[in-house]
Amino acid sequence: MLTTTTWLHTFTNYSNLNNINSSGHQILKIFQPVDTKKIRLQLNNLYDEVPLRISHLEISNSHQNKASITLNGKTEFAIEPRLVQWSDWIDFNSVANEFLTIKITSPTQTIHSLGMTISNDLIQTEVQGPDSKYFYGVSGIQVQTETHHKRLAFFGDSLTNQGNFSAPLAVNLENQFHIMTANYGISGNRILHPGHSTSQWSKSFGEAGLTRFDHMLVDYQPDIVIFMEGINDLLHPGTGSPIEELPTADAIIKALTILKNKCMRHGITFIPMTITPAWGNINDSLPAWNEQKENLRLAINQAILKMPHSIDLASLTSNEENHLRNIFDCGDHVHFSISGGFIVAHYIQEQLIRRKII
Repeated sequence: MLTTTTWLHTFTNYSNLNNINSSGHQILKIFQPVDTKKIRLQLNNLYDEVPLRISHLEISNSHQNKASITLNGKTEFAIEPRLVQWSDWIDFNSVANEFLTIKITSPTQTIHSLGMTISNDLIQTEVQGPDSKYFYGVSGIQVQTETHHKRLAFFGDSLTNQGNFSAPLAVNLENQFHIMTANYGISGNRILHPGHSTSQWSKSFGEAGLTRFDHMLVDYQPDIVIFMEGINDLLHPGTGSPIEELPTADAIIKALTILKNKCMRHGITFIPMTITPAWGNINDSLPAWNEQKENLRLAINQAILKMPHSIDLASLTSNEENHLRNIFDCGDHVHFSISGGFIVAHYIQEQLIRRKII
């Protein structure tokens, strides 16, 4: 039997959010793409200084199968601070392409190690709708399978993390092409700099993409990486982050070349996507875009288009004035709307098929 990761979602340090678990329980529904009889969950307390206490953790599906998740044979346990660990393997019959329900009961109210989603396609929380939804405790699912599956990592910032394009694309890739996916998007993340801002969200922006990319390669060992990052390297300087951190186009291009070469050495298909527009965005109560940043974006995109396997999302999503087209704009002139995300997902899938990557 093979161990297959069917779902993985990056957690980060939301130190500014308190009492995220005021009800003492949480219900998640996660899309499960393959048949299995054995399952385990990744338990995450990476950014907290106190144990995450779990009174009960239960998994079930629509076929009335239900099981308690254990750690070291115990149904009540604690995840120690700064740790990510896998639960015990449990017997659980699950069929392909169904949602698993994960119920967590915990007395720990203040939890800073969190995942976030906006899309409801891959991850469903008790709170539905187009707003940010935070979840704790479980950041991955592994199952035992008889068949090997390719692994694809979405690596990026909030455009990836929110899931409006990556989640529907993930479901399609898993359902139609049997490619497992992981979301390595972190909102606010930059390629060249870690979180460094006056924003209340600064700690959640995470480690610089250039270095955390290595962790992803080692931990997940993907076959394909869809890379969409760089917009925050331009947005943040002068709007919360020091203007001196505004990079040159050459610096971003050099970083992308380093990542591309790392993937080549490991036999990984690296798919960089062009940086989408940001005219009109307000960041940290300040206008975040100007002619200098736009010229940098255009120069970086020209270089990206010369890379193998690149996908030109900028042309798809831009209007004649190089602004984000209304159909793609959620309202802040940077992030994708839900309907726009579906268009982007379809476009990327079409490009992957045409290029025989999937």
